[in-house]
Amino acid sequence: MGMICLYAMCDNTVTVALRIRPLVDNELEKGCQTCLDVTLGEPQVRIRNTDKAFTYNYVFPPHIGQEDFYNTAIKQLVDNIFQGYNVTILAYGQTGSGKTHSMGTNYTGVGEKGIIPRAIYDIFEVIKSKEDWSFKVAVSFMELYQEQLYDLLSDKQKSQSIVDIREDNKNIRIVGITEKPVEDAQETLKCLAQGSLGRVTGATAMNAHSSRSHAIFTLCIHQQKKDDP
Repeated sequence: MGMICLYAMCDNTVTVALRIRPLVDNELEKGCQTCLDVTLGEPQVRIRNTDKAFTYNYVFPPHIGQEDFYNTAIKQLVDNIFQGYNVTILAYGQTGSGKTHSMGTNYTGVGEKGIIPRAIYDIFEVIKSKEDWSFKVAVSFMELYQEQLYDLLSDKQKSQSIVDIREDNKNIRIVGITEKPVEDAQETLKCLAQGSLGRVTGATAMNAHSSRSHAIFTLCIHQQKKDDP
């Protein structure tokens, strides 16, 4: 059964959400059965016919949709961004477990939104509401594939879009990465769609259009009180 772990990091704290996807058609055709039970009222799963149980901050059974998932586990993290904290949401799981679906990097404006599109809309709603503050927002999108880091927002060919990771005074910098200024959610989603088209995909036994790489979509937000020099 496919499971995805969402690690959310903020202010040096980590919370973990486990999301269980439904069985897919080829699993049902093979006669596969559910192997996990969710403990009622607890963020815990138990492997059927065993005494093995695992507890997380959140556990989401297969029937939970994108909206409930986001509102429960992710939405409150957006407020922390505007308190000056770095927030990272990381999806971890085997191929076919639903990482791309949950994160929403394949969102084209049709169907249910995943984490990234929902967070983008929420971020810009907060920006609109803070009339006493001025904001600058920039986006970058990178892909790690076969030990090479690629800039997905570069206008160059893929072979010429390789960027480097450098450590400078205990900070990590991505040298040469494109940072595009964005004014609203639509511009940001356009960058998400543009970069996603350049990602490496390929068929696996679990997924005919699997994302064969790791990708990092980053929003950098600068905020300043208008009356504070």
